[in-house]
Amino acid sequence: MWALIAVGLLLLFFLLPHGIDGDGRVRFAALQGWLAGNGLPTTKYQLIGSLPSVPLILLGRFIASPEWWVSRYNVLVYSAGIALLWAMLRRQLAADVLAAFLLLLGTTAMLPNSLMGFGAETFTVMAAGTGLLAWSLGRWKTATLLLGVAIANQPATMIGVALALGWWAWRQKHLRAFAPLVLGAGLWMVENTVRRGSPLRTGYENDHGYQTLLPYSGLTGFSYPRFFGALSLLISFGKGLLFFAPGLVLVFKRGLQALRPVNDVVILWLLYLVGLVLVYGGWWAWYGGGTWGPRFLLFASLPASLLLAAQARRPPSAFLAATVVLAVLVLSTWVGIDGQTFGQFGQSICPANNYSLESFCWYVPEFSVLWTPFVHNPGFSWRYPFLFAYALGVVAYLSWPLLRQWAQCGYRDVTRTWAGYRNRAAWRF
Repeated sequence: MWALIAVGLLLLFFLLPHGIDGDGRVRFAALQGWLAGNGLPTTKYQLIGSLPSVPLILLGRFIASPEWWVSRYNVLVYSAGIALLWAMLRRQLAADVLAAFLLLLGTTAMLPNSLMGFGAETFTVMAAGTGLLAWSLGRWKTATLLLGVAIANQPATMIGVALALGWWAWRQKHLRAFAPLVLGAGLWMVENTVRRGSPLRTGYENDHGYQTLLPYSGLTGFSYPRFFGALSLLISFGKGLLFFAPGLVLVFKRGLQALRPVNDVVILWLLYLVGLVLVYGGWWAWYGGGTWGPRFLLFASLPASLLLAAQARRPPSAFLAATVVLAVLVLSTWVGIDGQTFGQFGQSICPANNYSLESFCWYVPEFSVLWTPFVHNPGFSWRYPFLFAYALGVVAYLSWPLLRQWAQCGYRDVTRTWAGYRNRAAWRF
């Protein structure tokens, strides 16, 4: 397992087309300005999750460049995250299910795309994911620290943490569930005070997008109808979890039995995700800006990959259910491959005319980042064969029990149907 994971990490570190743009460019410039003696940055983006990249900036002054190293910062964060996941799950899950989970996380989920730049979401996902796992295992001090920095890095995730730990507190009757919320809010307000002069000054006070034909465009804050936002985050072609994290629908009994030792963390992860959908569904930029997939819901990769791993290694005995798992595995594999290779291909229409046509990229299938490579010729890079071969090789290796079960169930059902047909009464006029 570790050999495959190591190969995957090397591919992610050296072969992904890394670069710094969007929000990451602002964070990078803020850190460089601070190191150059220009004072504390006052940008609206939180920096607590980006501060560990400072040694990489300094290293880049002697080897390669600061941008080269910092653009790979999220790969290092991801590596630390999967090491923590393995350390905490190795006595909880069957070895083959755990191996499948960690391998699928780096090949069939949304996370590989997030490792290409310097976005803040990867740090939050790994901190919150490992924090909730630690909490479910009774390591509440470690969990409090991890969840606290996750909240401070992306304050809107506080709702997800509150929903998950609220469920735990209601069952366990422990007030310690408030500790991560207090720590996270405290760190967030300290950073606001130090950088902007007030604990509640976020920098987002007048943040808004362009006014277009869409009825709720151009407004600030949480002005988008939450129902429409949540609906779009769930089922839209270009931003919906149904297409970008299809493993979330896999709740067949046999696979869930393999996850019984970690039932609590599965529930905590899903409740946290529900909180993210609810809070970001009302944000004016619920779609996450001009990015690949639902950027704010990157966390969905964790529960989706875990459920997919369990169903692939403990496949259902019914042919229809096994077919659903196989279809989800195929779609998830394409999500991972597309995110690593084609990415934002075919999205030039999104920012055109002050983003007046951006909704095409959210709702129209042929403009979705998942399907534009099939609509237009995306070109080919020398990196692609390596990334394709690794992803397909890992998935083929992990899916053998599923393919065998699917073939056996299909043969059984076909022979039963044929035998029943042959035993029917003869045709009559």
